[in-house]
Amino acid sequence: MKRREFFKATLVGGAIVAMPRARVWAEAAQAPAPAGADISAIKLSGQPTTVSAAAVKDLAAHLHGQLLTASDKDYEQARRIWNRMIDRRPALIVRCAGAADVATAITFAREHDLLVAVRGGGHSFPGYSVCDGGLMIDLSGMRGVRVDPIAKTARVAAGSWIGDLDWEAQRYGLATPMGEISNTGVAGLTLGGGYGYLARRFGLACDNLISVDLITADAEFHRVSAQENPDLYWAIRGGGGNFGVVTSFEYLLHPVGPKVLAGNLTYAPAQTRQVLEFYAQFAASAPREFYADFGLEPGKDGAAQVTLYTCYSGDPRQGEKVMQPLLSFTKPLTNSIGLQDYVKLQQQFDGPPLSDNNSYLKSGFVRALTPELIEVLVNEVHPDAALGVFSFHNGGAIAEIDPTATAVAHRKEQMQLMIEGSWPEAADNERNRAKIRAVWDKVSRFTSGFYVNLNETDQKGVDDNYGPNHPRLAAIKKQYDPGNLFRLNANIHPAA
Repeated sequence: MKRREFFKATLVGGAIVAMPRARVWAEAAQAPAPAGADISAIKLSGQPTTVSAAAVKDLAAHLHGQLLTASDKDYEQARRIWNRMIDRRPALIVRCAGAADVATAITFAREHDLLVAVRGGGHSFPGYSVCDGGLMIDLSGMRGVRVDPIAKTARVAAGSWIGDLDWEAQRYGLATPMGEISNTGVAGLTLGGGYGYLARRFGLACDNLISVDLITADAEFHRVSAQENPDLYWAIRGGGGNFGVVTSFEYLLHPVGPKVLAGNLTYAPAQTRQVLEFYAQFAASAPREFYADFGLEPGKDGAAQVTLYTCYSGDPRQGEKVMQPLLSFTKPLTNSIGLQDYVKLQQQFDGPPLSDNNSYLKSGFVRALTPELIEVLVNEVHPDAALGVFSFHNGGAIAEIDPTATAVAHRKEQMQLMIEGSWPEAADNERNRAKIRAVWDKVSRFTSGFYVNLNETDQKGVDDNYGPNHPRLAAIKKQYDPGNLFRLNANIHPAA
């Protein structure tokens, strides 16, 4: 499948969380209770419970935003996230207008022992943004960006998209590392790490995080930075949503653009091995300003062909010199490299916020693109309309930060490898997931751990994935969320 087509269709993928009791509840909830009735719900334990009509009414009265149940006309739209495969029905959706609503929702969920999902941009790969039978804390209405071009910082509300920040910051020729798809939410991306075109130059999104406003499981406000609550500051940079709900982010900005040297190189199927072998050496030794993903996708005749997706974010004249070997080692079928607006580069893979397609992914970090891995990719992986292979280019500034300096333990790997797919018919879900898993089985031995934002709910080893950081993360989790209220994530269990 073409990378552009994949991202336009779905952006990212997800699988059903294995919660049988919640699934039974959701099937029973297809006929919603009438307005003003008691609400059937699911506890943190997965057991059924009931929230009284009086409690629901009282919650609504204490919100500045909107409370939705299945009987409300906006409910069906509000429960949807972009991946059509994720079809869950929260008992309650709190559409927060601000931090006060977040604290109110957390208090209500804790007092009623309800399962909690937190939605920022709604692009969670595993579908953690929404739950069956629980309470969804929806931050999507909390959007806004304030850029200080003098201090080179930006304050960003938790429901904002990457594109909101890019647009405002580029007005002053500034940017910070932020993914490759502009309608992804900043919140989940940053808390899990945050890779993108600028990460090799400036570090991950979380490495450029100055401070956040955080509401913890006790509904208390915490200002979190290197100086204030430094334990939380360490943990949230890569530890995901395990420690509370962030309502506001403050980022360091850097001079970038507004034009960058970027574009794509597509090669004939017969060139695939040659290109991957050259890319393996070139990407490993490239300067930090240079970034290049590769995609392995079917060409017009169905044979696998490789495309390189490049960006040089420094001086374009220097970028032309850096890219010259890439442009001359063999002739591509197509070459779109040239000066591009950084904002438009960030939008090139955008798809609709609510997709009509079903998606799934397996991914992991790769120390190096070795000859053995290339052999498998060329001879044993066969991309088709519902399956593609893609990568993220790591190294540079990412690798220069110690793996224990933040919660992100995987710093030294050269790249990430993803086997992902998208298709329109739900009837094909199991067959296509099985196909992706089979391909993953061929390449997984070359990987070590996974990026928590690109994991799947059937991808095991969360504790091991944090490596030496896990004991400290578990201790901080115990301090701030001992009941594991925030568990719909790459979950860190509280220390015993």
